[in-house]
Amino acid sequence: MENYIFDFDGTLADSKLCSVIATQEAFREFGLSVPTSEQIEHFMGIPIEVSFKEMADHEFTASAFDTLLQLFRKCYKENESKSLAAFPKIPEVLEALQSANKQLFVVSRKNQMCYYEI
Repeated sequence: MENYIFDFDGTLADSKLCSVIATQEAFREFGLSVPTSEQIEHFMGIPIEVSFKEMADHEFTASAFDTLLQLFRKCYKENESKSLAAFPKIPEVLEALQSANKQLFVVSRKNQMCYYEI
């Protein structure tokens, strides 16, 4: 059986808008200066554990930084249903592969599991 491994963000789904919204909401809720869309997009692909420290105008304790990351994940989860979308033709491609009995796997750097129907 053939295996197909896909990256989620930027390959199967366009998550840019969701990431921008969640980052801005988390920074706002935490009381930080809100980064622009351009600033956030510049750091996309870099783990948030690194990029958030680069974008923030604030030094963090470990506990405070953990709170910011939790805020981001909460905001992302709240916004993903309305701002996360599969790229065109991706559902059809995945369905065709699945119908051909291919094993499909998705990798992501996100630390939570999400399940989406094809």
